[in-house]
Amino acid sequence: MSRYSRINTIWRKELIDILRDRRTIFAMVLVPIILYPALMLGSLQALEAQHSQFLADRYEIIVPSEAAGKWLRRVLDTDAVRRPLPEEVEGGTLSESDSPQDVARAAQTRPAGAEPPLRREAPLIEEGRGTRGAAGPRAAVRGAPPEYRITVRESYPHALFHGLRAALREGLRGGMSDAGADEAAGVLAGTIWRNAWIADYAGPLLAGTVHVGVIVEGDAAALSGGGNVAVRVVMDQTEIRSSIATEGLLGVLDRMNERLVEARMRRANIERSYLHPLHVESLSVATPEKVGGSVLGQIVPLILIIMTITGAIYPAIDLTAGERERGTLETLMVAPVATVELIAGKFIVVTMVSLISAGLNLASIGGTIWLGGLGKLLTRGQEVVIPLSALPWVLLALVPLAVMFGAVLLAVCSFARSFKEAQNYVMPVMVAAMIPAVVGILPGTRLEGPLLVMPVANIVVLTRELFVGRFDPTAIVWVIASTSLYAGAAVAVAAKLFGQEAVLFADSGSVRTIFQRRYFTPRRVPTAASAMLVLGLVFPLNFFIQRALGESPLFHQRVEYLYALWAVFLLLFVGVPIFAAKYMRVTERTALRVGGASPLAWGAALCLGLSTWVLAPAWLAYQQSFMQIPPDQLHALEVATAWLQDIPLWLIVLVLAVTAGVCEEVFFRGYVLSGLRPAIGPVAAILVVALAFGVYHNSAHRLILTSGLGLMLGLLALRSGSIWPSVLVHVLHNGLTITASRSDGLKPWLAQSGWTDADGMPVPGLLMAAGVLTMVGLGLCLALREPARVGEDRIVATAGVRSASPA
Repeated sequence: MSRYSRINTIWRKELIDILRDRRTIFAMVLVPIILYPALMLGSLQALEAQHSQFLADRYEIIVPSEAAGKWLRRVLDTDAVRRPLPEEVEGGTLSESDSPQDVARAAQTRPAGAEPPLRREAPLIEEGRGTRGAAGPRAAVRGAPPEYRITVRESYPHALFHGLRAALREGLRGGMSDAGADEAAGVLAGTIWRNAWIADYAGPLLAGTVHVGVIVEGDAAALSGGGNVAVRVVMDQTEIRSSIATEGLLGVLDRMNERLVEARMRRANIERSYLHPLHVESLSVATPEKVGGSVLGQIVPLILIIMTITGAIYPAIDLTAGERERGTLETLMVAPVATVELIAGKFIVVTMVSLISAGLNLASIGGTIWLGGLGKLLTRGQEVVIPLSALPWVLLALVPLAVMFGAVLLAVCSFARSFKEAQNYVMPVMVAAMIPAVVGILPGTRLEGPLLVMPVANIVVLTRELFVGRFDPTAIVWVIASTSLYAGAAVAVAAKLFGQEAVLFADSGSVRTIFQRRYFTPRRVPTAASAMLVLGLVFPLNFFIQRALGESPLFHQRVEYLYALWAVFLLLFVGVPIFAAKYMRVTERTALRVGGASPLAWGAALCLGLSTWVLAPAWLAYQQSFMQIPPDQLHALEVATAWLQDIPLWLIVLVLAVTAGVCEEVFFRGYVLSGLRPAIGPVAAILVVALAFGVYHNSAHRLILTSGLGLMLGLLALRSGSIWPSVLVHVLHNGLTITASRSDGLKPWLAQSGWTDADGMPVPGLLMAAGVLTMVGLGLCLALREPARVGEDRIVATAGVRSASPA
């Protein structure tokens, strides 16, 4: 039976066992299919019931005097929406007993001389109006105000105001004219009087016994003569009933204000368009699909993250702690199956269940929003169409995320001795995943910069972007590639843990067993798990450190920036693999492939190094036909790298050619390739390392070119058994590319010799010669015979470390 047949048997057996578990079925099927629709539709109905209840309630208004209450009652009763009457005039409504002037004069709450400025400048009015744009009952109540009951609260007599005004006037007469003192005293007294009423209203408003307080400042009779009156509405913006009552009252007052304006315009024989010369209207071009995607983007990404983790929790616990509780883990570990095959089968099950759970949740949430009316509620009645074209991309983006979480949960649950203990372990994993997920759903977050490689957050933002129809191939590649790297590192950790008896069978498993050096067996090459772990850890470090250097003051100091870059190369691409090899008890010479090479390998290296730099710009020019770099990005790149022309050529070649070439080859074709080669074979190892090499260079437009060069370098390093020929190719490629673009390098000589045209591009003759030389180099690579891996197969066969004896 082949390896893949054994893996297929294992995962099918585990999947059947998982599907027989009622807890898994409940979490994977019943929750998304039954609970979500019930929860969302129940919440929607409760919201509608609450909305109706708010609009049907009667709200309490307090006023400072009987006259103010009588005037406000007439305003409410004659509102055009509540009770339209034909005999509407300024200030109120005609009746048999009261004229509008009588009602207006009765509304006077203080002497006219104490009127404040006529513009509305109190913050309370602006705060009350600030709620008008809100959705739900607060917005609807403006067009359909509820019933109000007016209560008079006479706390301060008018005589108090008159006495305060007179005292202030007497005190101010010494420093200004009588008219000025009278006006200033009126303003100050009015302010004090108004603030006193606001403070008096605060008690019942905060207690909730009343919902709105109204202060009418000025002579309402002045309205019929073209005057103005200030109405202060006092409310508690933290109470929804107070906000709703305020919205309804402001709607009534706004409509009365419109009637007053229209009456004055009719008397002055002025057209309404005269007051509104500019007609402004906003029109949305968003399609129903984009509207639906926007709604889904507000809800679905975070829920998908939660459900992807939740779907993997119970299978991961059952396949680790559950096996231990049932006493079947020992039987599995002594079965005639390699540890890696056992891990692969379990891992496939966890990932599959996680993806099925996420897919069911996605379908359930989308259907509930679309068919349940929640979408129209969130979009305020607009047509909603589910963007079906985005769903395949969303599911594709979830695959590496599910792989990563499946591996992380398997690794974490490996330490648990019981099902209950495993449940306690997974909670920190969920919390840790929620932190970047919340960052991703923040309004205005765009898929750019560090978010492209931030775990979890990049998937959340990508999902939201896909739902609204933003398909950015570059961003999609970045997100999926970086998440796949993290998933590979997580799989490496899970595989390492599942192969350690110290973890699986200890009475008290500890995460320290992963890092304790005494549990590592001496090896000639690193394990695939170690290689993927180092690859996944160095990638975000390299990305963030280089971005931080680009934004730091060092970038503007030019030479210091190159020195810092030189240090980063040495630290990450040489220091990390050497430290990992020493700590994990791996022989550095074989792990980093720093042995000698044959003359044939050096000949292949010269052929490739002297030719690839010519073919690279030709490929980039051809790539523009199907993967064009936006002009603004191209210009920004030229501006950002223009300063390199002022740096000495030797320094640039030393840092970007020699140092980069040596360090990257030590890392990629040394440590990583040595670890992957025994586990996945030569072809797959070269492909994986080449893709990682392309992704590490942080340029989507150069990904194909860099990965292609990585394929050649990987083939040469594997066939020669040494990284030094690959180092030569890398140094020659980078060094000749740099010097060919410099006026103090090869650029003038190439132009004078006719090898480049006016734009600096290689002429066809040079391209043909470079192509032939590249083919010769590849032929020499294929002619090489990979050195025998003495003892390596035996070590890899026991890489599961079923017996980890302390050293």
